[in-house]
Amino acid sequence: MSAFMDRSYRVAPAERSVVCDTVVDREDNAALSESLAWRREQIGRDGLEEASAVMELRALMSLDDLLAAVRDTGPDATVMLKRDQASLLCQIAGAYVTDRDGAGYQSPEERDRIARLRGLAGPLMDLCCEFAAAEDEAREQLLSV
Repeated sequence: MSAFMDRSYRVAPAERSVVCDTVVDREDNAALSESLAWRREQIGRDGLEEASAVMELRALMSLDDLLAAVRDTGPDATVMLKRDQASLLCQIAGAYVTDRDGAGYQSPEERDRIARLRGLAGPLMDLCCEFAAAEDEAREQLLSV
């Protein structure tokens, strides 16, 4: 099963928002973590003078911590994502592939990472689109009660 293909949406009581429970295998999890580290490095090079850079860095670190927490739980780990986290994963994975997929030499590990992240593009985009529908459905259910 591919990462982010098995997913379910629910309203998290403490969050009062829609969350998605989805499955991510170890290798895809590690590739996503590498893409988050790449983005953190970019932010560090650009400087942290802007509040928006600090906020993005904190969001990246939080998301990486979430992935790390389930990375070693088994071959297929369930991750609970919020909509902004799913969107961030989608953006960063796509940016990583765009930036790093060049004509020059790349190590086999880097080629594998790029291929994995490219393969995650569709499921991550689907995840982001389904979040909007799940939030609309949850809102309608709340209004009908």
